Formats: sequence, structure tokens, C-alpha cells
Amino acid sequence: MVRNKTPFPKEGDFIIGRAVNVEQQYIYVDLADYKGLPSEEFAQGMIHISEISSRWIKNIRNFVRIGQVIVCRVLKVDPSKGHIDLSLRRVNSAQKKKVAKERKYAVKFDNLLQFLTETEGVSMTLDESWDQIGWPLLDNYKFYQETIENLKEHGEEIIDELTDISKDIKEIFLKIVDENVEITTVRISGKIKLVNRQGDGIDRIKDTLKNVVSIVENPRDTRRLDITYLGAPYYRMDVISKDYLDAEGIISDVMDVLEAKSVEHEGLFEFIRN
Repeated sequence: MVRNKTPFPKEGDFIIGRAVNVEQQYIYVDLADYKGLPSEEFAQGMIHISEISSRWIKNIRNFVRIGQVIVCRVLKVDPSKGHIDLSLRRVNSAQKKKVAKERKYAVKFDNLLQFLTETEGVSMTLDESWDQIGWPLLDNYKFYQETIENLKEHGEEIIDELTDISKDIKEIFLKIVDENVEITTVRISGKIKLVNRQGDGIDRIKDTLKNVVSIVENPRDTRRLDITYLGAPYYRMDVISKDYLDAEGIISDVMDVLEAKSVEHEGLFEFIRN
């Protein structure tokens, strides 16, 4: 179960639920992450047969079975009646993976707060930790993954904005984050070949490499560009980023700089990707 401030999801949200009843025209889905109406154990949504698949459906049970965990998109919500219309066919594979990944980070975030409440000397319940730390942090970020990764990278700056907790609690929580959070990165590596036969060719190559390295401003463990000398005329380049597309963007910027500097310095370059 993932905590939510509101008892119902919003239209357009992608959510996880469990199919609990399958009829000829409808699938009923328990949404344990949302409280729903006071009279309900938790919210429940409904998928009409037209929202199950874009293909013709002969038997609805061939698409969804009771007990199956599914990712749905919220089409319509009526909080007064507790009605939630869902769609299965409007969710693609990439969105399913994203929702599943975000849920793992949501559970991770709850665990971090739980660890805090279990730390010796901390007299705080889990609900209090959410009120004083969890919800205020999530108000500043859209996703759990974003929240956790920013805590890992910029924890002191972010946590200082929380005024309802003591300095000691802040330090304990940041230590918990540091010890339990590891940010996944991607790496793109290759060799740069630089040749310059001008009289001051070495200085021109150094200037080229200096401009390449400066592409990534404020480098850190989760976003940086490293250049290592292999032996003339080759240099190893490693691009590290949290996001594959961002890493590819850095590579593209490197190519632009190498091309511009090769013209300016009357030299030659080649990038050999591993």
C-alpha cells in the first residue's frame, strides 16, 4: 500500500489496482492506495469492457483474471459517489514500467520514514513523520523517485526548508537516506582521437578537451563527463548520467564541440564508441 493525501486519484493518473471481480461487461478493481469513501475499506474502480482492449473481446476473462495486479488510467472520478472509471487499453508498456518503478520508490520512501521512527532517541510515529517530513517534501516534487534522488544529492539544502523538525532529526534522516539510497546511473564510454599537426598542436588539443569537459556544469557522481589519457592520440571518455536520454544528449554536445574545435584549431577528430 502506498500513502496518498487524497482519498481518490485524479483524472489522467496512472494507478495500480487488483482485479477482484470479473463480469460480462465490467471488471471491478480494488485501489488499496486510496482510502475512498468513509464507508469503504479503500477505493474501488470499474473498467468497462470497451476500455479493456482495442481488440474484439469474446471473453473478458481471457484478458484479466481475478487477483491480477494491473496498471490502469483514471478516466473519471466522482468523489461524492465513490465512482472511479478506469481504462486498461489506454496504458502502454512504457507507462506500465514507469508506474511500477515509481511504486517501488514510494515503498522505499515510506521505509526511510519508518527507519527514522525506529531510530533510538527519535520519539515520532510514522504518521507524524509523514506530516512533518514526507508530505512537505512531496509537495515540492511530482514523483517519489525525484524526491528520493534529490534527498540523496541535495539533502542538506532540501531538508533545511523543513521548519517543523529539529536539527538532530534532520541529521538522522539524512544519514538514513545516505546509507539506504543508491542512485542508478547509466554509462556511455568511448575513445576520442585528436590529431593536430600545428606547431602548438598540444595546446590546441588541451583547449579542445577543456571545452569538452566543461559541457557538464557542476559535475557530480550521478552526472559527469570524465576524460582519461590513453596514449597519443587517444583519450577515453565516460559519460555518466541518471538518464540514458540525458547521457545521449551530452554525447551529442561533445560531438558539436569536437567538430567546432577541429575547424577552429585546424585539426582532426574521431569518436569511437564502445
